[in-house]
Amino acid sequence: MEVLDYHKLKIFKTVADTGSFSKAAQLLFLSQPTVTLQIKKIENYLGVTLFKRDKKSISLTEEGKILYSYASKIIEDYLLMEENLSHIKENIRKNLVLGASTTVGEFFLPEIISNFLKKIPDIKIHLFIGNSKEIEEGILSKSFYIGVIEDEVSSNKLEVVGFFKDEIILIGANTDKTPESVKIDDLKNFKFIFREKGSGTRNVVEKALKKSGIEIKPFMEVGSSKAISKIVSGSDCLAFVSRLVAEDEIRYGKLKEIKIEGIKINRNFSFITQKNVRLPKVERDFLQFLLNNTAF
Repeated sequence: MEVLDYHKLKIFKTVADTGSFSKAAQLLFLSQPTVTLQIKKIENYLGVTLFKRDKKSISLTEEGKILYSYASKIIEDYLLMEENLSHIKENIRKNLVLGASTTVGEFFLPEIISNFLKKIPDIKIHLFIGNSKEIEEGILSKSFYIGVIEDEVSSNKLEVVGFFKDEIILIGANTDKTPESVKIDDLKNFKFIFREKGSGTRNVVEKALKKSGIEIKPFMEVGSSKAISKIVSGSDCLAFVSRLVAEDEIRYGKLKEIKIEGIKINRNFSFITQKNVRLPKVERDFLQFLLNNTAF
């Protein structure tokens, strides 16, 4: 017999918050067919249609909006119940789910997480890595309580706290043809690899270039900063990446840092949480550890 349980309600709410079955599947670490099947089971159980679907988007029906309001309250109460019970029964396994944008998730957080695990070895950590827009969506859908990003947020429902300064640098292959420095106006003479749209790195770079009166159309788009640095090291393309991404390959002579006269691109790494939501204890402990072990 089918039941309308917490698991199904969370899937439903995540689909509604992200407006996408595929994005919900990513955030929940499920396959898209599983998400689609669970939504169908809810609709069959209630005898209603929850989503209006067309080729480009989905939206809630009137019945879906009613379920959404109740599902949000149920999920909040369920999580609060879990936290209160865990205080009583300390042997309940602790879980921490984090969302991180690509650069932060691949090059900054791993060492932080490793050190945190040394302090609390019995914790189970799930790390979702996506672009900054996907992390923002994950927080709003409560797929995770903490997101760590390298970009500004668009929602006024989020609390943003900066904790680390990062520098974005221009890189090229370490060859004689790659200049040591360039003028800002000369950038249009090179081929560039950019991250995908929605990437925090790309957003920060495009804003900085626009402020200097330059607009660059990418020759190629790649969804991984690590992959970009590898491609650049063997091509005549240039790219903007975090110094964290390129510092090892610069040190080993595979890449060259190119100075841009009159411009320096800095940004903050920030953690985001949803406003007016009390974080579970393990999330609070992680944030305190993060702030204590990073220098702004």
